[in-house]
Amino acid sequence: MENRGAPGPGRVAAVAAALGLCLSVVLVLAAPVAAATGVQPAFTTVQAPGGAATAGRRVIALTFDDGPGPYTPAVLSVLEQYRVPATFFEVGEEVARYPQDARLVSAAGYPVENHTWSHPDLSTLPPSGVAAQIDMAQSEIRAVTGTTPDCLRPPYDAWNAGVLGAVAARGMTTMSYSVDPRDWTRPGVPAIVQAVVGAAFPGAVVDMHDGGGDRSQTVAALPQIITRLRAAGYTFVSICGGSSFGPQVTATYGFGDAPAPGPPLTSNLPLVGGASTPSGNGYWEVAADGGIFAFGDAGFHGSMGGTPLNAPVVGMAATPSGNGYWEVAADGGIFAFDAPFFGSRGGASAVDRFFGMVPTPGGGGYLLLGQHPPGA
Repeated sequence: MENRGAPGPGRVAAVAAALGLCLSVVLVLAAPVAAATGVQPAFTTVQAPGGAATAGRRVIALTFDDGPGPYTPAVLSVLEQYRVPATFFEVGEEVARYPQDARLVSAAGYPVENHTWSHPDLSTLPPSGVAAQIDMAQSEIRAVTGTTPDCLRPPYDAWNAGVLGAVAARGMTTMSYSVDPRDWTRPGVPAIVQAVVGAAFPGAVVDMHDGGGDRSQTVAALPQIITRLRAAGYTFVSICGGSSFGPQVTATYGFGDAPAPGPPLTSNLPLVGGASTPSGNGYWEVAADGGIFAFGDAGFHGSMGGTPLNAPVVGMAATPSGNGYWEVAADGGIFAFDAPFFGSRGGASAVDRFFGMVPTPGGGGYLLLGQHPPGA
């Protein structure tokens, strides 16, 4: 799975052929994109991705290829921590292998797009092979995430008129990129950071990787890339469609003798869990970055909000006394606030993905709820 970033041998010929037929790969979604069968050559543009909503703004799009995989939760955690939209181009085989990570990406509001089924050079395949690669990945992503990709990114940026026609026939957009830091070669964190920041321009689409090999350097470089681009005046946007990452308003409803819900609040990250106070007159809600919102007689005992996480928080539980609580992350890591720590799965390099926790009645322990991938 390494060396996925290497260019395909037919790219130059493919570009020439496609240009000759007035077909195009859209590098960024600028002004309204032409219909799937329309003609709109656009190999570079200074317009922002996202159309009229972002036109004229100094924006940039971060994208991640070849996942999902073991490094996807860490990439996602950085993006959620810094509240940065991004777009993931996922390989169908990897979605089938790591469905829990594909669901994490989609549930957090990031578009999950098509990067073929097994990452071949599409320009070397017959029409039936191109169709199978697109359709199999499309079907798997839809089945796992419940969302349907709007875009396809050809592996190795290799395509020809036949590939473009197959994508357009499915009502999809072929999406390339304009800044390539070649992070898949693992050139070192400073090199990745400089390659992105040094080549950035308004409307650029940056191609990085969360799958296909060891992506620890990409994860380490990401906070610096985000910080430096923001310092340069850039705003981050997602591309291609799907759900957009942004402020979310809570919707809490009470039934029976549950306390009256507090007023709706706006969170820049999705709310992922909650717990009630022993009296039943208050409750807590927790966001994916570990931020805590307290209502009624619920006390605030601290949170992980504002602290970089290895994996997003997925749930919480209160102590029986109501004078403390725990947060649990997707990797099984536990954060205790005025609550005893009994151990965690964080850092255990397990394949399990966790989604919640339950304390024992006496507060002397807790259960972590997770999923173990078949065959792992």
